[in-house]
Amino acid sequence: MKASNRALARRPPDNLANVRFILVETQTPGNVGSTARAMKTMGLSDLVLVNPTPFRGVPEARNLAHGALDVLEGARVVTDLQEAVGDLHMLVGTTNRRRIGVLPEMVTAKEAAVEIAAISQDHRVGVLFGREDRGLSTAHLTHCQVVATIPVAEGMPSLNLSHAVQVFAYEVFQASLGALRRRPADLAALSEQEALIQRVNSLLLAIGFKPFKEDPGTFAQTLRRVFGRAGMERRDVRALHKLVATLQRRIELGE
Repeated sequence: MKASNRALARRPPDNLANVRFILVETQTPGNVGSTARAMKTMGLSDLVLVNPTPFRGVPEARNLAHGALDVLEGARVVTDLQEAVGDLHMLVGTTNRRRIGVLPEMVTAKEAAVEIAAISQDHRVGVLFGREDRGLSTAHLTHCQVVATIPVAEGMPSLNLSHAVQVFAYEVFQASLGALRRRPADLAALSEQEALIQRVNSLLLAIGFKPFKEDPGTFAQTLRRVFGRAGMERRDVRALHKLVATLQRRIELGE
């Protein structure tokens, strides 16, 4: 590794390779470039963008990604959230607004970073950021097992997207230094959890369950909160799939 002349520099902990930053519908190429630089400064490199504004080859993005063109050019672009998070085991959503209803209790960026550092020792974790003008929707946040925010002075404006990325990147880096507790569980990937949630939701609808406002997606959001809070292991998902399959067979046989 190249010697550093920084006043205080630390070798990036290995677990940071398991941490992914995900931007949803980013509106300005400059924020993509600034995000790449913010991430690389803290030893992070896995960047995924969901339906972003064009940024590849854009001078604004490249200029603001100074020193981090490898992260910028290596960023993966996808068309939907599931493609961005399906292989992850935990997803942290970020917001600067209070939310009510089906979301987990909000924590600070520092508190979320401690959990990210622990889980990423053996599993893949994502940190999700919304678009500049309105952030993440409640629907986006229902896919997250943790919802986190950056404490700010009362009455002051919210942080720019890339500034928020920098704060979270810093907190994750700091939380990853030194001895860390490990999560020994074999956590299920989010794609496995989502498949189970959709299967349970379909089963309930098939037996006449009436979701809130007749909206099937509403109960799916509640199931995500219930299952996500538990931090489901793969064996949990397999057991519940077996239970649902048995119930489906009973229904089909009219028993």
